[in-house]
Amino acid sequence: MNASGRFRILLALLTVLNSGCTSNSQPQAPDVNEGEDPFSGPVTWVSSAGPQAGRFRIARTTSNGRTSEITYLTDSAYSDYKPVISPDGSRIAFFRAYSQPADVNRWETSICVMNSDGSDLRELTDHDYMNSEPYWARDGSNRITWTRTIHAADGRQGRYVYWTASDAQPGDERQISATDAEFSNSNLQDGRIIVSRGGYYTLMTPNPGGEPSYEMIGYPDSHHILHKGTVSNDETMIAYMKWDPAGTDPYMQAELVLADFDASIPAIANEFTFVPKNESKLSWYPGISPDNQLLIYAEDGKIMLYDVGARRTRQISTMNHVYYAYPTFLGSVK
Repeated sequence: MNASGRFRILLALLTVLNSGCTSNSQPQAPDVNEGEDPFSGPVTWVSSAGPQAGRFRIARTTSNGRTSEITYLTDSAYSDYKPVISPDGSRIAFFRAYSQPADVNRWETSICVMNSDGSDLRELTDHDYMNSEPYWARDGSNRITWTRTIHAADGRQGRYVYWTASDAQPGDERQISATDAEFSNSNLQDGRIIVSRGGYYTLMTPNPGGEPSYEMIGYPDSHHILHKGTVSNDETMIAYMKWDPAGTDPYMQAELVLADFDASIPAIANEFTFVPKNESKLSWYPGISPDNQLLIYAEDGKIMLYDVGARRTRQISTMNHVYYAYPTFLGSVK
């Protein structure tokens, strides 16, 4: 079985039961060395969450590293993935999986949006394709961008970047990418979008009704595949997963990296690895706190916090019965 197959099976295993939109807390401490000061917190994040053998729901969790309180914001028969918070904090976008075969590229999912308390949930797309990786625009347009995977049986094959308004209806979405191998990442305040093309990060300037333009983002190292990128709220930092294309698994063989980001050049500089490659752990989907002082990521179902100044990592999720994935700080745009 190849690496991507193992990853897809991992996701497919996280699919069956949970129950209603409730809040509960559990005073169960994470692993902490004896005598070590507890995490000062509290920190609040939004993520996918559920039992390890169950379906994912969108949840908001607050933790001080010793106790946690979780509030589930969605409740349906389907799994909900990869929440991202709007720039004003009032809404959350995510995608819902209606069908989850072993090949994740053939999932059938819809892009959804709801208020930050879980109310007024609406679907912005149908679920005829794999619609994933939503990101909010930062230019005041209230758009959402995402990646759509289309198969040859549907008339064309590839991955394309789409966008739609956050109050749109299914069918209103438009393709904005020029080629069939593009992945959406963070949007910038000037309207450009970080797009992965052919394994390289570029800045796309959308051109509705015409061809978009692309600028290669300078990179200080030899070529690596950079993915699951997120830009800080002030657009001076970028965090991502970094994978050697000579490897076989872009998840288990990736390291998590923080770097400086300059959109005016555009360029990435001063990379710093805060989670080294460790093929025995699944460490993924980093996020940057609103003040750039903390990094959050999921590791084997737990939520980890990295203090940039102290260069210290702590587990801050405390409920062992909850499996977490795709965290983002409350207050961060992603």
